[in-house]
Amino acid sequence: MSGGRPIRRGSNWTLGVFGWMTILLMTISPEVYQGRDLPGGVMRTAEYAANPVTRFIKLALLIGGGLVVIQRWGAVRALIRQTNPFFLAFLALVPLSYLWSISPANTMARFITLSAIVLVWTAICVASWSPHRMQEILRPVTTLIVLGSIVYALTSPDFAIEKGEGTLKDAWRGLATQKNGFGQLCSFGFIFWWHGWLSREVKTWQALLFGGCSAACVLFSRSSTSLLATVFACVFLLMLLRTPASWRRRMPYLIAIFAAVVLTYALTILKIVPGLEILLKPITSFTGKDMTFSNRSVIWEIIKEHIQFAPFLGSGYSAFWIGPDPSSPSYQFLGRMYFYPNESHNGYLEIVNDLGFVGLFVLFGYFFFYIKQSLRLWRFDRTQAALYLAMFFQQSIINLSESCWLYVNCGYSATVMLFATIALARSCVDHKPQRPPAPSGSRRSSISQPALVRRRV
Repeated sequence: MSGGRPIRRGSNWTLGVFGWMTILLMTISPEVYQGRDLPGGVMRTAEYAANPVTRFIKLALLIGGGLVVIQRWGAVRALIRQTNPFFLAFLALVPLSYLWSISPANTMARFITLSAIVLVWTAICVASWSPHRMQEILRPVTTLIVLGSIVYALTSPDFAIEKGEGTLKDAWRGLATQKNGFGQLCSFGFIFWWHGWLSREVKTWQALLFGGCSAACVLFSRSSTSLLATVFACVFLLMLLRTPASWRRRMPYLIAIFAAVVLTYALTILKIVPGLEILLKPITSFTGKDMTFSNRSVIWEIIKEHIQFAPFLGSGYSAFWIGPDPSSPSYQFLGRMYFYPNESHNGYLEIVNDLGFVGLFVLFGYFFFYIKQSLRLWRFDRTQAALYLAMFFQQSIINLSESCWLYVNCGYSATVMLFATIALARSCVDHKPQRPPAPSGSRRSSISQPALVRRRV
């Protein structure tokens, strides 16, 4: 195939099915079709409960997405040139961490899952694309899971509703693995319908009905972090899409301020900059809570102790939380907390634990280029850029108390952000300035140039 084969627009129902399969695979708890919790109250997750069905689906996604990528390699090359370079660095760092991982088998298994997801989204972005393809795929399947979770909670409450104490008591987890993951899924569901209504992509009755179901499920999940992130993202979308035109020139500065606040909070939790905690004292005094806002400081302290063993490169991608196995360093949580949390409950801390401060540098670089690309798209397609930015800030807030950044362990959130990153790159391809045509008769005129579709919205 010619390297100049264009990145085309259009729909491909097969790839759409692959996209839905990816979301369902990474979201639906195996308990729905495989059984209840493991003995001792330790939650069963997709990673601990590998089975022939999930393995077959992952293999199908890996092969199917890979074949499309190979077939349209010229278009993929054009996409890679516009892809966030720090995202590409992350995809390189993950398999490299196999060399120093404390659990090489788990690192490789998670990398294979990550590769399958990336290949599917890449295939969609080069062979089944439209400017709104991301929400066209994600909004229906997310709504389907939300509605299915409501039915599941009403018909099988023993499975779909937690029976623990405190915030766990009567919290919905629906078809997801646990309540926080369910809250994140429903948060995205409401954001997609809210954005669709603001941008006039969906009808008012649809936004009220399906967006209302998603909002109700955020409340039923009892996830305060998801609720806070949802409110912030929706107010942010309202400001971006419904403010007067005279304000639009100020929006990049507002976005930069929001990003700086989130970054400051992340650095404060990590205690990288001494004395930074004083900046958050007014907030903690006002809320009456400590800086965790979720009482997760004990988990964080144990993780920080483990980070000291490999601060620069970490313990290997997804190699720490492999389940309540006595051979794993994470097993100490059962002895010290009588509880196995399954994650660090902070996405920034999780990155440092697994990939060291090198990984944290890559993550912050990813932030910078994601925002830069979104602001670049803002000049051409304001509604789509607003959605990408709202998703980013929703995840920035959620990762203050959950571990989701680019981690397939997190399921739905990580899968969606991987799609957003690749779709944002494809949007930048569409709006990349083309080179002027070569002079007639020159050698270059005989070489086919990549056909980059330019479309102003």
